[in-house]
Amino acid sequence: MKRLVLPCLALLLASAPTSARSESAIFGTVIDVVTRKPLDGVIVTLRSPALTEEQVLLTDGQGCFRFPRLLPGRYALRFEQDHYYPHEREDLQLQEGRSLRAHVELASDPNAPEIW
Repeated sequence: MKRLVLPCLALLLASAPTSARSESAIFGTVIDVVTRKPLDGVIVTLRSPALTEEQVLLTDGQGCFRFPRLLPGRYALRFEQDHYYPHEREDLQLQEGRSLRAHVELASDPNAPEIW
């Protein structure tokens, strides 16, 4: 039986209080949906009308990412890595003095081209 695994995003919006507006952040981890192992080198893109330009970073060896010192507003996150389905979340609302935590699960794309 051929099973199509779609990307899964379990975004846990834990609004953790912070001490000041400049400490507001969006942070979290990215793991493989099947192996449950952290994914290193996932491209994480943050967009918002509150930003002058989008911010881009890579997850570390533990699959962690962090966008610090954010202003309140609506944000969108996009997660991309070779051989995985990309995933995007567009409805994140960051409040002043709060942070959002995201736990992201990406599914591998069996149709992704092999890169040699």
